[in-house]
Amino acid sequence: MRDVITVIAAPPFATIQDLGRIGFRDSGVPVSGLMDRESGLLLNATLGNDPSAAMIEWAVGGGALRFDCATEIAVGGAEAILRINGVKADPWLPIVVASGDELRIDRIVRGRFVLIAVRGGIDVPVVLGSRSTLLSAGIGGLDGRRLRNGDQLPIGDHAGTPYDNIEFEKRAARTNSGGPVTVMRGPQASLFDDAAWATFLNTEYLVSLASDRSGYRLDGNAISHSGSAALPSEPACVGAIQIPDGGTPIVIMNDGPTVGGYPKIAVIRDSCLSRFAQMAPGYPVRFAVGSSNFDIA
Repeated sequence: MRDVITVIAAPPFATIQDLGRIGFRDSGVPVSGLMDRESGLLLNATLGNDPSAAMIEWAVGGGALRFDCATEIAVGGAEAILRINGVKADPWLPIVVASGDELRIDRIVRGRFVLIAVRGGIDVPVVLGSRSTLLSAGIGGLDGRRLRNGDQLPIGDHAGTPYDNIEFEKRAARTNSGGPVTVMRGPQASLFDDAAWATFLNTEYLVSLASDRSGYRLDGNAISHSGSAALPSEPACVGAIQIPDGGTPIVIMNDGPTVGGYPKIAVIRDSCLSRFAQMAPGYPVRFAVGSSNFDIA
């Protein structure tokens, strides 16, 4: 009998994710993977896991897990109220659990995705180089779907020595700076005049309810441009900010399309993607241009 984690009460949205699928975008397969990559790397380092070890990405509401073996876990990402057998637990730090112990997430207080890592990782099958769930294709994770009550998640048996020198990084990960999200100029930046850029950079947008792992729609002032809103499709990356008909931005996220025909005014820098991904619906966001740009006419 393998060591497993049993889902006692599944939240509305939870999947298995790792660092994602690399090298398949030219075949139309999104990268998927952890939305908050930085927190995932910290949690795996805390437990001595391989950086790519799979974990649970938990969102939208509360729920509970039971550990059917003695193991060690770490929980981070979004700020949430955590309890082990009813006793409040601390995020980011290793937590030793015994067989039969239950982890309950009462609710998410701030942010969007809670990450639950276990020593050894979640040992679901590798599909196209990753254990990540891609719901649109029904692959990866546990049968390519969301977690539900009664699911049993096998725990891997490969873990190394935990890092003990990441306290500073942990503290930094707990703090949301609240500053602007830094972007580079996008491949169609030249289609947007000074007035359009002023609108883009001076508007405080709100993350829309119409946002998910495929893309975040932003509510706020519309942006106009001099070209067509429907251009020939071209490769698109995670973090690309598209301006469709109507002028309100859509940011491509991990499960989003690999090509797109809307003009892309900017691209979120890698260093800001994890923070941006944790912005829940209703969260305000401003953008600022960084010092390194690309601008393809």
